[in-house]
Amino acid sequence: MRRPMVVANWKMYTRASDAYILATTIRNMLADVDGVETVICPPAVWLSEISEIVKRDGKVNVGAQNMFYENEGPYTGEISPQMICDIAKYVIVGHSERREHFGEHDLEVNEKVLAALKHGLSPIICVGERKKSDSPDHAIKQLKEALTHVPKNRYKDVVICYEPSWAISKGKANSEAAPVDRALRAIAKIREIVLRESPILYGGSVDVDSVLDFAKRPEIDGVLIGSASLRASIFVEICKRWADAKNFKNDIVLEEENK
Repeated sequence: MRRPMVVANWKMYTRASDAYILATTIRNMLADVDGVETVICPPAVWLSEISEIVKRDGKVNVGAQNMFYENEGPYTGEISPQMICDIAKYVIVGHSERREHFGEHDLEVNEKVLAALKHGLSPIICVGERKKSDSPDHAIKQLKEALTHVPKNRYKDVVICYEPSWAISKGKANSEAAPVDRALRAIAKIREIVLRESPILYGGSVDVDSVLDFAKRPEIDGVLIGSASLRASIFVEICKRWADAKNFKNDIVLEEENK
């Protein structure tokens, strides 16, 4: 059975004190929450510290936001899979912001996927169309390229995130998540490529108000949260709602909230 997941992408936010307080608060508030795997992806400079904080409880995992595909070498400013494989379980690859701002292309994403799997990391592969007018086939092309040379028996170690670039907040308060029906159409095509064991997430302007619309759908295993993950109370509430919906708990409460 695929595991329900909620992944926090802190992006290039938080100073040292912010990261410590945020991670500690999330860990403590999730101590009694079962039925969902929670992952925090902080900036690289806080990876070790966040890992030390959350491993004391064991309910929250850590992921890196990015990595280079070489083990070592003259690559100033990069971090390698060898550097993070002992402190992180996951690594985000192919995020739309990496593609847009740093020119990351499909071949490079594939190299990162292969390197992550080689070092025991689970890549969270982000795919999605750039414009609202684009077809979800853009996401499928990206996914096929990302999985090149990946044996099918390793698909269970891969997480796919459908995140249309046009739905990502980019710091805008009025951004909206993609319509659920549109996300479902894309996710159905993604499921045709990956095996049943591979979790598929949705990412793009998910907040407390919209998360239940996605959680109610069995096709969607989890969500990748951006700006909403920077406030502990909001992020924990998203985790709780996801866990409740996926474990069929508190049905009456969920029904009341959707009236």
